[in-house]
Order: sequence, then structure tokens, then C-alpha cells
Amino acid sequence: MNDRMEQNLFRYIWSHSKRQQVWILCIVLLSMPTYFLAFDIPKLIVNGPIQGRGFESPDATQNVLPITIGNPFGDQSFTLFSGFELDRMGALIALSLAFLGYVIINGAFKLYINTYKGRLGERMLRRLRYQLVDRVLRFPFPQYRRVRSSEIATMIKDEVDPLGGFIGEAFATPVFLTGQALAALLFIMLQSWALGLVTLAILMIQTLLIPKLRGRLRSLALQRQLTARDLSGRVSEIVDGATDIRLNDNTNFERADISDRLAKIFFIRFDFYQWKFMVKFINNFLAQFTPFVFYLGGGILAIRGNLDIGQLVAVIAAYKDLPGPIKELIDWDYQRLDVQVKYTQVVNAFDITPLAPANSQELQTSRVPHLEGPFVFRQVSAADETGKTLLSGVDLTIELRENVIAIGAAGDGAEVIGELLARLTPISGGTLSIGSTALSSLPEWQTGRRIGYVGPEPFFAHGTAREALLSGLRHAPFRPPPPGSAMTPLILKEAAASGNPPFDRRADWIDYEATGATTEEELAKRITQVLALVNLEEDFYAFGLRTKLSDATEGDGEEMFLNARRMFLERLTSGDNAADVEPFVLTQFNSQLTLFQNIVFGAASSPDMIPNEFPADSPLWQFLQNDGLDEQLYRLGREASAVIVDLFGEVSDNIKILERLDLIDPTKLPDYSAALGRTEGVAFADVAAADKQRFIRVALSYNEPRHRLDLMTGELGEAIVRARMVFRERVPPNVAAEFSFHDPDEINPYASLQDNILFGRIVDSRAGAVDRVNALLRAILEELSLSYVVLERGLKYEIGSGGRRLSLSQRQQLGLARVLIRRPDFLIVNRGLNALDNRTVEKVVRGILDMAKSKTGGFGVLWITSSEAQAPLFDRVLKFSRGALISDETTA
Repeated sequence: MNDRMEQNLFRYIWSHSKRQQVWILCIVLLSMPTYFLAFDIPKLIVNGPIQGRGFESPDATQNVLPITIGNPFGDQSFTLFSGFELDRMGALIALSLAFLGYVIINGAFKLYINTYKGRLGERMLRRLRYQLVDRVLRFPFPQYRRVRSSEIATMIKDEVDPLGGFIGEAFATPVFLTGQALAALLFIMLQSWALGLVTLAILMIQTLLIPKLRGRLRSLALQRQLTARDLSGRVSEIVDGATDIRLNDNTNFERADISDRLAKIFFIRFDFYQWKFMVKFINNFLAQFTPFVFYLGGGILAIRGNLDIGQLVAVIAAYKDLPGPIKELIDWDYQRLDVQVKYTQVVNAFDITPLAPANSQELQTSRVPHLEGPFVFRQVSAADETGKTLLSGVDLTIELRENVIAIGAAGDGAEVIGELLARLTPISGGTLSIGSTALSSLPEWQTGRRIGYVGPEPFFAHGTAREALLSGLRHAPFRPPPPGSAMTPLILKEAAASGNPPFDRRADWIDYEATGATTEEELAKRITQVLALVNLEEDFYAFGLRTKLSDATEGDGEEMFLNARRMFLERLTSGDNAADVEPFVLTQFNSQLTLFQNIVFGAASSPDMIPNEFPADSPLWQFLQNDGLDEQLYRLGREASAVIVDLFGEVSDNIKILERLDLIDPTKLPDYSAALGRTEGVAFADVAAADKQRFIRVALSYNEPRHRLDLMTGELGEAIVRARMVFRERVPPNVAAEFSFHDPDEINPYASLQDNILFGRIVDSRAGAVDRVNALLRAILEELSLSYVVLERGLKYEIGSGGRRLSLSQRQQLGLARVLIRRPDFLIVNRGLNALDNRTVEKVVRGILDMAKSKTGGFGVLWITSSEAQAPLFDRVLKFSRGALISDETTA
């Protein structure tokens, strides 16, 4: 099968749409007769009814709109329809209606042709984009390291977009426009050869000169395309490397680099516009020069009697429709050259060989066979793209159910063994087989399900943690979509017409059989088991506890969590550690909350609704003036600010400490220092409003157990509780809508799940309180069968593009869980947990090896690492150094 892309755009278009192109060409040719006949009507109207030729007497009549066929072999013609015998007024009406009829018919032809061309172009664009993405999915693995993802995306999204508009016009438009131009030119020549020849001469100059002038435009368009693509790739690199750029103070170099690239684009585009409008000026001048000839030359011929007025009017009317097609033909020719350049550039970027065979990625809904036989290396060597040897002359056999650890520093060759088995790196010498079959010959639909590979930097698409975890199970549409959501026949028809597969994205693509589950409940248990195995369950469980309940408190859900709250409070108060949680009591100050949270005594609808974000005109400031609370908060905030400025004001290295304190923005320390100076010894009533608000903001974020500045007093706590009551009564409706108050008998939709169940906050200062509370909470949730509900909420956590909202260790654990959940025949972990500590890695390894040795669902393991700490856990130890296998031992 030839996997090369067609280099010529016209051949590509014709090969995939010849039937549609032939059809539209037939319609174009069918439209030409009525287009030509419409030119003759104005002459008949002017010469006949308007000037009265043939209607010299009042009762004179003529045959109007006869249909005759000329005889090419003689002068006699054949009359098919003699026409309508009408008087002068009737002839005017009939001819005018005929003219209107031709206009409607020609408009209908144009509407159909343009609509058909548009749909054909969009289909072909869809086909081309799909083929490009298909090729990306079949690139050889080393190619992914050579290309920039943003450039590939730009080419597929933007650079092929102009091709969609051109593809539908590739054949029909030049034929249609040429036909229109020839029809108009022929009509002009039939009226006057002299005017026809002048028109033809000017058209020849136009068609020869303008495309030649546009050659410079094509070159500039290509430069513009390449520089824009390069800019897109560079911006993508800045986003990906923003952290390193800022940590190394490279931001201004990046600004200079971007400015330089933008300068190149600016001058290319400016040069392009200069040439574009110069060519347009010349083209417009030539187009308007012909009417000048008609008015002058045609007028002279009419005065001399060589051309009647009707003919001159008809010629001018016909020419009115001539510059349009000629200009569009010239534009089409320019567009043809432009899109061919774009197409060639795209093809060169995607015409990579060798591609993975298409049949190796075929859709497989049936059971995929398990692997058979050991992996056998016979004098296997591997090299990188520069020719540097990565591995040389390795002889090795690994059984499918064997557990092996390969040890070697980075670059010593251990990781290359895993990449060879995963087929990420091609061998440069020797043979690598599985049983009697070359490993490279196995289809991806088999290796992708039976061999599990985990690298040090797993990638996850933007979405939830659950989607990332199950992404390794999306092999085929195993179950039909829900009723009413399947692809419609029209969608299927368009997919086939565009060369797209009829895959239904809305179907259930999860391979339950691979997980050992048959239902959602069994899959939930499997997810819990795998997350616990990789030591990640608690992380997502914690995510679930921190989520708001605003979207999960309908119906029975609210009652379930209220039951959990009652059970928790009952067991907590009946035990010896009731003081581990400080409950939410309306009439008591809660020391575990900030002062702002104590005043509101509830939860905000948005995390942005924090004291530092309240505008100066917020009703909050007027409310705080009641009972003199604002002055007390001002005093506390000023004292706290004074301590912070005194401790950290001159020490720039303590920025991270300030950020953890979360009281004052480190960048605003000078402002606070200046405010302290202005307000020293000044009575509260005389302090500027801006300074009052500045220090009150600090106080509202203050929490004594966390900040430990010993500033809270019982008197202030009582004042805040009194303010809490007033706040509930007097808070403006627009502010109240942003909060939900704590109530022991109701769920707070804006509070976290943990706050709702504990109905209080853990007292961190008590030794072991966090562990004891979490254990009690977990036991209650498991007793109520809510444990997985919490975990499932945690799995809805948006992990961001590439999983960047997770730590590297969490991404590695999630990548391992993604592979383990599909139970591969052979698992390769290539430094896949190097971000974790040795104790956690050992725990995970033990769990994986226990699973691997089980009678049902057992599998082989190749663990690649730099440390020998886990070596005793494996049956076999391989050691590598400088690209060679130096030791192969079994453990006792």
C-alpha cells in the first residue's frame, strides 16, 4: 500500500471527487445557453418596442421569442416555435418578463453551483484534515520528538483552511467563468467585430500581465505562512517553558525574540499589501479602459450608422458582465498557485515515512489475543537520530510472566530495553522477537492492549482525572450510545462522503472486559483497587472532600450527607477526642476560621469572594462600621502589618514565607510600610479611608492558630459574633446571594464536603487530630457506602492540559494506574515513579508484584530504575553500563 501523499493538489482533488466534479461541470455547461440568450434581450427591447422598429403602425404586431435552430449546411433554419404574436406594448412586457426569467434561471444556476461547490469543498477539507490527523497518529515515534505540536495543529487548523474554499472551485469555477466570458465576448463580436477585437486585446493584456505581477505576491504569501507558523511554535514554547523562563530571568530576551519575529512578519505583510494594491490598481484601470473605448468607438460607429443604438446598449450591457468573470479568473489563478504552495508545504510536513501500517491500527471490537512466547533479544543494537549508540549487542530472553528489574544510570541502556519492547525506539541491528514472531510485526491493536508502558512523564489530555485514568481503555465503541444520541443517517452519510470512519464518539468506548468488570459498579471497585495499589487513592479522596456540594445535593444526596454528619458528630462527642474538631456554633467564635469567615459564618459561592477583592464601595465596609467593629479590626490589622513589615520588610528571601502567611502581598510591603508611617499616632477617625481598608483587609484574613501573632482577644471575638447576627439580618440581597450560611440541619452547597460532614474545622494544634478525624470520617463514609462517592467526586477534578494541575509524582502514579487498570500481559515501568520517595515506591512495587503473581490476571513486569533499593523484590536483576548488559542474575 502506498502511504505517500499526493503532491499535486489537482490530482488529489480529482482522485477523491471526480464524480462530483463531472456532475458540477455538466450543470455549468447546462447554464451557458440561458446566460448567452440573456445578452440578446436588451437589444431586442431597445430596437423593438422602445424604438418602434417593426411597429410603425398602431396596430402592427410581431412574433416575439421564436425558437429556431440554424442549419449549418445551408441558409434555411428550422423553426421549433414561431413565438407569440404581440403588439408593441405586449412585446415590451413579454421581452421584459423574458429578461426577468433569464435572470431568475441564471441566478438559480449560480445558487445551485455555488452551494454544491461549497459542500464539496467542505467535504474535501474534512477529508484532508482527517487524513493529516490520521498520519500524525501513524508517525514513527522518533518523529514526535522532531516536530512542534503547535505547528502541526496550526497546519491542520489554519493552513489547510483556504483549500476548502478552493477545492470546490478547482474545476467548475474556471469552466463557469470562462464560459461566461466567452459568451459575453462572442455576443460583443456578433454585434461589432471592431469592438470585440478591442475587448479581446485588452483581455489578453489583463490575463498575461496581472498573473505575472502576482508572482511576487505568491512568494510573499509563502514567507508570511512560514513566519506565522514559526511564530505559533515559538509562542507555544514560551507557554510550555514559562516557568523556566521566569526562574532564569529570560523574559526580556523572549520579548526581544518575539519582537524580532513580529518585525519580520510586519515587513513581509506590508510588502504584500503594497504589491496587492498596485496589482489591483492596474487591473481596475484595464477593466475601466474598455468602457472608455466602447463609449468613444461605439459612439463614433453609432453616429456614422455602422452600429445601431440597441446594439451599442447590448454591447455595453454584455461588457458589464465581462470584467467580473475575467477578474475572478485571474483571482482564481492566483488562488490556485497560492493554495498549491500551501498544499505542498503541508504535504511536505506530513509526508513522513515509514508510517505505521493502517491495518495495525484497525478497529477491533472482538477479543484481542494474548501474547505468546518470551521476548528474545539477539545481538540487538539501538542508536539515536545522530547515530550515537544507545545499546549494543544485547542477547537477552525475558519470559512473559517473569518479573525483572533493570538497573542502570540514565544513558547506560537500561531504559532503552523498555523503549525497544514498547517499540518507541527502533532497533538498528539484530533481531527482537516475541516467541517466533518479530515484535515489530505485531499490530498496535494487540500491543497497545497487551503491553503496558509507563514512562517518567506520562501525558494526559485536558479533562478530569477519571477520564485520564480510563483513557487507556478507549479502544473501540464496545457499547452503543444511549437512545436518541446515536449518529443520525445524515451524519453517517457525510462521514462516508468525506472519507471519515463511521465511528460514534458518543458510544461507550470503555473496554470493560480488559478491566475484569462487566458493570459500572464492578468498574468502580476496580478503580478503587488500582488507585490504592499506586498509593493515589487518598489524594483523590482528599480532592473529593474539598469539592463543593453545590452540584451534588439534590434528592437523596443531601440526606445521605446529613446522615454522615449526624453519625460523625455523635461518635466524635461520645469519644475521648471530641476536642479534635471545633464545631460551627452560631453563638460562638470559631478560632479555626478567619475573622471574615467568622463574620459571614458560611461559605462563598466563588473562591474569588475574599476580603482582599472587595471594592472600596462594597456594602461590607459600611456594615463593619456598626458597633465600632471596623476600628477593632483596623487595630488588629495594623498591628499584624507592623509585625510583618518589621520582620520581612528588608528581607527579599522571605517572599515564600509571606505567601504562606497569606496576609500581605509581598509586592505591596512598601505600601504597607508607608501606610504605617502615615497612620502612626493618628486617631482612627482621622485615618484616610484607603489606609483603613488596607489594614482591615489584613485583619479579615487573620487566623490566630495559623498566624500566631497573639492578637486575638475575647472582646474582639464577642464583637465578631454580634456582627455575625447583624450581618445575617442586614446584609444586602445582592451580597447575601453570594453566601450560604452554616445551619446544623441543612447542607451548605458552597462549603466543601468535609466541612459539611464535620460541621466544623479540625483543630490542627492537637497532636494527631488530623489523622484521628480522617480515620473516623473514612470509617463512617465506608459504613454508609459513600466512600466511592467521595472518591468519584475527587476523580472529577480537572487535571488541566497535560495533567499540569497534578504534581509530577501524582501524574506518574496516575499514569501507572491507567496501565494497570487494563491488566496487560506485560508491564514496563521505565523510571515511571522516580519522583516518589523510596518507601512509597517499595510499597507500590510490592503491590504490583503481588498482583502480577496472582493466578488470575497475572502478568510479567520489567521495572527500570537507577536504584538497587527494590532489587531484592524481583526474581531477576539486569544491570547495564555504557549501553551494554553487564550482569544478569536471579535472586534467591
